[in-house]
Amino acid sequence: MPRRSKGPRLELQTGEGRTPKWIIRDGTKNISTRCDECDREQAEARLAEYILAKHDPAKAIRSGSPNETKIADILAVEMTRIAAKPNLDKHRKNELITVCQNMGNWFGNRVVGDLNGELQERYAAERTRHVIKKVDGVRTNVDTGEHAPVAAYRDLKFLAASINRYFKHKVGGVVTQFSPVLPEAPESRIRWLTRSEAAKLIWAAWRARKETKLPGSKGRHTSRHIARYILVALYTGSRNGDICGAATIPTIGRGYVDLEKGIFKRKPDDKKETSKRQPTVPIPRRLLAHMRRWQRLGISQRAVIEFNGKPVRTIREGWSTVVELAGLSTENKTEKVLRHTLRHTAITWYLDQGVDIETVSQYCGVSVATIRKTYRHVMPGTFDTLLDAAHQIGR
Repeated sequence: MPRRSKGPRLELQTGEGRTPKWIIRDGTKNISTRCDECDREQAEARLAEYILAKHDPAKAIRSGSPNETKIADILAVEMTRIAAKPNLDKHRKNELITVCQNMGNWFGNRVVGDLNGELQERYAAERTRHVIKKVDGVRTNVDTGEHAPVAAYRDLKFLAASINRYFKHKVGGVVTQFSPVLPEAPESRIRWLTRSEAAKLIWAAWRARKETKLPGSKGRHTSRHIARYILVALYTGSRNGDICGAATIPTIGRGYVDLEKGIFKRKPDDKKETSKRQPTVPIPRRLLAHMRRWQRLGISQRAVIEFNGKPVRTIREGWSTVVELAGLSTENKTEKVLRHTLRHTAITWYLDQGVDIETVSQYCGVSVATIRKTYRHVMPGTFDTLLDAAHQIGR
């Protein structure tokens, strides 16, 4: 039996005395991308163009059956959509494009009609055993640990969204809804910070310096933008993208902080509403005073979070260092302090102060159902009324 084709994919071509270059492998054919090893992003764009040229994305219209559309076609369209998003963080963009490539290789020439429960469960099982990891510039399969089931869960949800988006926007508005067969959902992280832990984190970010060999120099501060990021997250409970995307003047493709009126407009005007709520909210007085001072000092000129005068697209580098300096680093997965921990902390603190669930839901952009499921049952005093009533039972 012939081996199943892996579909078009990128491969690094090396040779003695030659500069490593990316090529497109498609069965026995090798197609040059003319991209060096360091130009991975451009090579991925060439791969997407090749797949689109090879397959006709409008085939489903002519055949009259969306089920006959190749999964590779859909993922190729998704890659071009991701590559064209100007405000998407580069690391996140590369991560999503890699997910498209890996799934396209795995599903090969299969079509949407082949995506039954058995096939999706096979994908989840194999994704759980192996993950694509870059080692010395080469992508290889390596055994995974506890994060693999989460990866399979997210991959299949991403594939379902790609299929539904494709048929909605690319096939003349054909109404279709594909629902994935998902593995068990990952457990919600409910780690939050105490006030003393939050203070340690802020001070660690504020005081962190880069070592220097110059005599008498203490080194320059490297993480004060992270300290500002932490303050905004703890006061507003906003997501990483909303905080880093907050401009101080109206800007296309970004949220906006009106420092005169004290309003935080999380969602950009040109962005469509999604399931991730981004409500416009008033800024707490203390945080607003901080933001106005940052602008006066010139450290928040175009965006709330800036580093060396430039807007920060995402807080990634330096986070683990700050956590370690604050003494909060741990190998225990459930106790790890992540960027999202700050959002958990804000919601928890507001609930602990007696703010009702509906108000916290509207302000932080999280559903009431999520609050009841993830937060409320661990809040002190939640069951006091019930326990008082239980004390009277039987009297």
